Amino acid sequence: MPADLKRMYEGILAACGGVDNIATLGCCMTRLRFTVKDEALVHPDALRQVKDVAGYFYSGSQHQLIVGPSTAGKLAAYFNERHAFAPLSATGAEPFIVPAPEQKPTEPAVGDVKENKTAVRKKYSSRLSRACAVIGNIFLPLIPAYIGCGLLLGINNILSKTLLAGDPNTTALLGVFGNGIFFYLSAIVGYNANKEFGGTPALGAAFAGILNMPALANVTLFGAPLVPGKGGVIAVLLVCWAGSWLEKRLRAHIKGSAEMFLTPTLTILVVGLVSLALIQPLAGWLSDVLAVLTQNALKHGGLLAGALLGGTFLPLVMMGIHQSLVPIHQQLVDALGANPLFPILCMAGAGQVGASLAVLFKTRNEKLKTIVKNALPVGLLGIGEPLIYGVTLPLFKPFIGACLGAAVGGAVVAAFHVTSAIPFGVSGVVLFLALSNLHSVIFYGVGFLAAMAAGFAFTWQLGFDDPQDNA
Repeated sequence: MPADLKRMYEGILAACGGVDNIATLGCCMTRLRFTVKDEALVHPDALRQVKDVAGYFYSGSQHQLIVGPSTAGKLAAYFNERHAFAPLSATGAEPFIVPAPEQKPTEPAVGDVKENKTAVRKKYSSRLSRACAVIGNIFLPLIPAYIGCGLLLGINNILSKTLLAGDPNTTALLGVFGNGIFFYLSAIVGYNANKEFGGTPALGAAFAGILNMPALANVTLFGAPLVPGKGGVIAVLLVCWAGSWLEKRLRAHIKGSAEMFLTPTLTILVVGLVSLALIQPLAGWLSDVLAVLTQNALKHGGLLAGALLGGTFLPLVMMGIHQSLVPIHQQLVDALGANPLFPILCMAGAGQVGASLAVLFKTRNEKLKTIVKNALPVGLLGIGEPLIYGVTLPLFKPFIGACLGAAVGGAVVAAFHVTSAIPFGVSGVVLFLALSNLHSVIFYGVGFLAAMAAGFAFTWQLGFDDPQDNA
C-alpha cells in the first residue's frame, strides 16, 4: 500500500517544530533529509513514530528519515510544493542552527537508528570519511539512471544469449537504451564534481568534454598521441578538483567586469593544458594499475580475497567510507567491461539478511520481531540501513555473524568469477537482473544463499543478549 504522504508530512512537521523551524530540505534514494533552525524543537521519538518511517538518525547537521526508495523523492516533492524550502548544501555553509541543550549520552536501543549511527560516525569521523561523503554526493544523484540503464543492460546480456539470440536489432536497441547514462557519464560526473568542489558546475562538464574529445586522437604531446577518455572518471574527478581550486582563486584576485570573461577562459586554458600533460596520464596509470591489481587479487587470491572483501564491507558501510569505492566500480567497468568487485561486496547484504533471520527466530521480544520483519524486505532489495543500525549493530553479535556470512558468500562469488554489467546502483536480489551473463546469475545465486545460510548459522551460534520487556 503506498505511503500516505499527507499524513507523513503532518507528522514530520509536528515532530520537528513546525514549518518555520525547517531550514533546508532534500532527499537521497531512500531518505528524507532536512536541517532545522532550533534543534531543541525536534522530537526524535515522535519522528520515529510517524507512520511509514522505517528509521531515523542524525548525521552532521542533518535529520534523516528512512522512508524507502519509492517514497523519498515523492515526500520531498510534497514538502517543496507547499513551502519551497532551500535545498540542502553539501559544501556551503548551512543556515544558522541553534544547538540543542547538551544531554547525557544514552545507551543505544534496538531499532533506534539515531544513537548508533551518530556514535559510529563521530568515532570514525576523519578527513577520509568526509572525502568519501563528497564522492557520495557526486555519484548518488546518478543512482536512478544507473539502476534503469543497468537493469536494461543486464537483462539484454541475458536475452541476447537466450530468447533474443536471433534478433540482433532488438538487442541492439536495448543496448542503446542501457548505455544511455554511460555515454555522457563523464560530463555529468564533471558537472556534479565541480559543483561539489565549489566551482562552476558547467566548467566541470567542459573539463570532462576536454578529456573525452575524440579529436584528441589527432593531437600528439611529448611525441605520443593523446588518448580520449584515458583515466575515466578518476581523471574527471582530479581535473575538476584542480579546476575548481584555480577558479576560486582567480575569482578572488580578478575584480570588476573583467572577472566574468577572464576567470572561465583562464581556468579552461590552464586546467586543460595541465590535465592533458599531467593529470590524465596519471589517472590513466592509476586506472590501469587498479584493474590489474583487482584481476590479480581475484585470480590468485580466489576464496581468500573474496572472503576478505565480502567480510569487511559492512564495517566500511558502518563507518561511512564505502562511498569511496564508487569511482573504482566505474573504473573497473571502463577497463574490464564488467565489474567483478561489486557482486562480492553485495554479499554483505545477504549475510545481514541471514543474521537478521536468526534474530527473528531466536528472539522472544515481540517489538524486535516486528522491527526485523519490517526491515527484511528492503534488506533483500539491497537497502541495508534499517537492518544495520536498527537490528544487527545494536545487538553486536549478529553484526559479527553478518560479516562472517558475507565472507562466505564473497568467497563463493569470487571463486566462480561472478561479474555485474553495471558499476553499482542495485544490489540484493535485484542485482540478478544486472549481472553480466547466465553463469554469473547462477553463481551469484549460490553465493547469496551461502551468505544467508552462513550469516544465519554464525548468528545462531554466537547468540545475542535478547532485549527484555520489549525494550
